Amino acid sequence: MEMAVGIALFGVFLAFAALMYLGKLPALIALPLMAATLYIVGGAFYHGLSFSYPGSNAVVLAREFFRVVIEEGMPRLWPVVITVVLGAALAELLKSSGATTTIIRWASELGGDNKIVSCVLLTGVTALLFSSLVGLGAVIMVASIMLPILMSIGVTPAVAGSLFLFGMSLGGALNPVNWKFYTEIMTASSTVSAIDAQNQLIGFILPFMIPFTLVVLGFIILHGRKGHTSFWAVAPGGGAAAGESGRAGILAVLTPLVPLSLVLGFNIASRLRGGAGYAFPINTALLAGMLYCLIVSGRGPNGRIQRLTKAVFDGITGVAPVVALIIGIGMVIRVVWDPAVGTYMEPVMRRIAPSAPVLYVIVFTALAPLALYRGPLNVWGMGIGIAAIMISTGALPPMAVVAAFYSVGMIQGVSDPTNTHNVWIAGFLGEDVQIFTRKTLAWTWGLAVAGLAISAFMFLR
Repeated sequence: MEMAVGIALFGVFLAFAALMYLGKLPALIALPLMAATLYIVGGAFYHGLSFSYPGSNAVVLAREFFRVVIEEGMPRLWPVVITVVLGAALAELLKSSGATTTIIRWASELGGDNKIVSCVLLTGVTALLFSSLVGLGAVIMVASIMLPILMSIGVTPAVAGSLFLFGMSLGGALNPVNWKFYTEIMTASSTVSAIDAQNQLIGFILPFMIPFTLVVLGFIILHGRKGHTSFWAVAPGGGAAAGESGRAGILAVLTPLVPLSLVLGFNIASRLRGGAGYAFPINTALLAGMLYCLIVSGRGPNGRIQRLTKAVFDGITGVAPVVALIIGIGMVIRVVWDPAVGTYMEPVMRRIAPSAPVLYVIVFTALAPLALYRGPLNVWGMGIGIAAIMISTGALPPMAVVAAFYSVGMIQGVSDPTNTHNVWIAGFLGEDVQIFTRKTLAWTWGLAVAGLAISAFMFLR
């Protein structure tokens, strides 16, 4: 019976995955519905609820459904919501300070006429900025400056867009806001403590940055020399995003480094002193970055209080869709962690999970493209449910699961044509959005393999 119910639950997963993949149902709606359906199917057979369904005690199922799915599921990832809002507010402050325009201007001037050097510097600046920035608004702000500069030095639109996507994902891999999302998945779906989750994640990300950087450099060397000067593009140092305040001072330019330095610096310093690694609170680091930016970037025309208030309001508006999606993700995590569902999914997952290191790399490598088109390995859709099940059932070590989805997530972050930022960039450049998938997929797939190999070596030996 347990195996049959488990297979039925996986059937629910596949049904909702198909609906999301085919575009019949957005993830915003599919995730809460999936959580509700899973609990109803699992709870109908779970003896722990002490009722026969359907029957006179079906009210017990309704009561537990409201408790697990609604009351405990919706706020399950509330710490991530706070982190996302703070990250968005920091991005708005960085935008209003003029630091973004200044950083890009310096990079373009430093690169001069050397196309390869300019591509490296501008991609690196994109990565630096998105180690703090989040949201489509930030993409529009930076890309509207960066892309014309790249094309003004002779980079083709397809390569310019691809470089921006690579830089954005490289910075996103180091963004504490994203770290909070992955560590919260581990702590919410297992018994891993917050400090252990952060230590393990940082321990994986730092070596993962080596192949990531090499992939980006390889792409630049292969594609950066191609193209010709675009006469519609602005000259290096020209242009500014709407709402930017012009040139910023050197102290304001350092704002993106503040949260990252606090989180990494305290962790590394603790390890050097023989400790287990201090998990500096990510929300505190983001608040420190906001305070730093407010202090060093001046009062502005309306004063610091008004700047901060506007940044918070604009930030919340910009990330509202993400917050709604996180609520649905929390509902799925809470449901699959509940015995009424986990009891039946555990035996199925233990049979199919690739626990051997080589098999782990082979299976996730073969399935990696399923992160595209909102597929079942997309962590912002169906993938989060699968990851939560794998962690909660103990089929694989929690960090091995997170590292696998983190690695294949590089394909989604750069190459997925359904990303809103990919769509906007394609429209801005006048290109078909699929061109970025064709340009980058081989590179991001190789990067996923490298990440899986690192994960297998670190967590499955």
